[in-house]
Amino acid sequence: MAIAAYMIAAAVLGAVWLDAGSAAHALTLGETVLIVLPAVVAAFLLLFSLTELVSYFVFIPSISSDGHLFSRVHGTHLIHPLTTAVILGLFALCVYAGNALAWTLWGLLVLVHGVQTAIIVKKTRSEHLMSSANGHRPGLFLTILNLVIGGEVVTVAAGAKPLAPWRLNILPDSTWIIDVRTKAEFNWNRLQGAENYPWGAGVAEAAADKSKDSPVLVTCFSGHRSPAVAVMLRRLGFKTVYNLNWGILYLILLERGKKGTGRFSLTRAHRDSNMRGPDFRGISIGYITCAMLTLVVAPVEHVLRPAPIPLVQQILAAVLGFGGLSVGILSFRALGRNFRVFAAPRRSGSLVTSGVYSRIRHPMYTAVVTALLGYVIGFGSLAALPFWLGCALLYVVKAAKEEPLLMMRYPEYAEYRSRTKKFIPYLW
Repeated sequence: MAIAAYMIAAAVLGAVWLDAGSAAHALTLGETVLIVLPAVVAAFLLLFSLTELVSYFVFIPSISSDGHLFSRVHGTHLIHPLTTAVILGLFALCVYAGNALAWTLWGLLVLVHGVQTAIIVKKTRSEHLMSSANGHRPGLFLTILNLVIGGEVVTVAAGAKPLAPWRLNILPDSTWIIDVRTKAEFNWNRLQGAENYPWGAGVAEAAADKSKDSPVLVTCFSGHRSPAVAVMLRRLGFKTVYNLNWGILYLILLERGKKGTGRFSLTRAHRDSNMRGPDFRGISIGYITCAMLTLVVAPVEHVLRPAPIPLVQQILAAVLGFGGLSVGILSFRALGRNFRVFAAPRRSGSLVTSGVYSRIRHPMYTAVVTALLGYVIGFGSLAALPFWLGCALLYVVKAAKEEPLLMMRYPEYAEYRSRTKKFIPYLW
């Protein structure tokens, strides 16, 4: 459903683009307000969502064979606020354009997003969140807000206090530390004094024996599950409830290589630096930044300097865009659990040489660069071209640095390298 939502969003943009001339009309005061307010909220939410996505995919530490657990848990919570930002932004665009087809498609997008939200919330409340004998559980409205716009707003609105990881030292040793991650996540790494209540199950019962005057700290992996439990604890009467911002993930990054002691230190603070291997963080930040700028600059330039796009150019853009997307999907499916954003391969991984990898060694990079090129051509953007070139160059550099690591990890990689091309079959 998320893929369908973004396809519909692209169709809204296409409808406005094809009828761009109708947008040239004087706006009333009401229309101006309806454009500016959602656009501002959408921009803020978009920035917040993209920051979370970049942080998650670039800086997430190696989690070995448990990686699929984290992706499954956090996938929808990362994408859903981003979709909300897209819906608000497209609402402002539809008001500006006044295009009937765009409005129809936007309504369909809202419907898909609403249905998906309802399905996720129902599953979350029935399978994961606490269902105690006393009936204590987060309210439906706050659960939806936590999913649609992220957890920090929900936490503050309920009276809980967001706490940055570097401020854990302000908490007294008597703090009740609640970790709401799954057993596998909890055993992987945790705060020394934490008690585990997966998805909050059992918290309400345990709270009956705790003093309501004692502070409480609620943690999860990346800050998506803990807000709802923090809200519930406030409703149970606890006066001081903290929610750990960005969760254990950020704390692991912050404490990497350090050996802490006490209730608020990690049980395995040094694990990340030993297991992850080289990640060429600067290159990763560089190509993600260039890709984001490409996605933003191209449509902005087209709005500021609208120009007709020839049909041949539109067809070429569609072929490149959908071609790159298809190669990316095939690459991801071929990699399976071997996929990771770091240069160093997984210790538990295996060398993939089947599917699209039987022809080229770095099809995922080819997919991203090709799809972005189609995007730039589709908008006819010259201003976005340097950012696309920067992204492509950094992928080439990263591939060159990755290959020696793959040679050391997999003895058979030399033979595989000799019979395949790097980016383009039969050419390069």
